[in-house]
Amino acid sequence: MSTVFSEEILIDKLAKLNSTQQAIETLSHYCIYNRVKAELIVTTWEKQFHSTEMTQKVPLMYLANDILQNSKRQGNEFVQAFWNVLPKAVKDIVAQGDDRGKGVVSRLVKIWEERRVFGSVRRI
Repeated sequence: MSTVFSEEILIDKLAKLNSTQQAIETLSHYCIYNRVKAELIVTTWEKQFHSTEMTQKVPLMYLANDILQNSKRQGNEFVQAFWNVLPKAVKDIVAQGDDRGKGVVSRLVKIWEERRVFGSVRRI
């Protein structure tokens, strides 16, 4: 895995992301490794999310989940950045997604609440 970071590389990786655990974990590790650029990573994730087909949005949600859960031990950069963009992403899938997408979002939100990913009082 390349550890060199650029927005162009990230855009390419996000565009090629699929729902396999290996693909999600590999890209998640790349993002977490470059966590000093968390704001740019999340901004790029958000742009890709809102400009892609609905079928690509589920892998992007899985990626956000993996980054959130695995980066907390090293700091809150991603938690704070994703807190600002995930509500709109969730609403997008609920409003326009199919049953699978809605199920994925519902399950992820429950996981985030149970594990207090965004803290004890924050709710999406």
